[in-house]
Amino acid sequence: MIQRIQTVFLIIATILLAFVVFMPVAQIIGTADDAVYELGFKGLIGTDGTFPEFSSIPMSILIALSVGLCIISIFLFKKRMLQIRLCVVNIVLLLGLEGLMFYYVRAAQSAIDGTASFTLIFIFPLIAAILVYLALRAIARDEALVRSLDRLR
Repeated sequence: MIQRIQTVFLIIATILLAFVVFMPVAQIIGTADDAVYELGFKGLIGTDGTFPEFSSIPMSILIALSVGLCIISIFLFKKRMLQIRLCVVNIVLLLGLEGLMFYYVRAAQSAIDGTASFTLIFIFPLIAAILVYLALRAIARDEALVRSLDRLR
């Protein structure tokens, strides 16, 4: 049901997480060689194309799981209780992703011995978690309405 407000919230959350996939989360400038590195979905990449030995595979897995759960939740509109459970799991994953992204930025900053500057994309998982929470409330409201109508019959 595309016209429901929870579907709109979940679609916006999916779009925000797509930005996290395609854009860097932070820029790290090395103090020794003034090289600029960007931390994103693929890991730490230098602007000149170099790859220092720093992997962010768990962050990439969490982003992919969160995007997948948002998309699956959109299409489970007939199974509201399962949709609610998936939204709760997605909120926990998104908050964990935010913490993991912060950890990776700090770890990359200390590995390169540089200074980090966060981009606007860094807060998108937090905004997506808020949107998924709003979707969860709307789904719960729909479930309560359906249950109250079942009592009337």
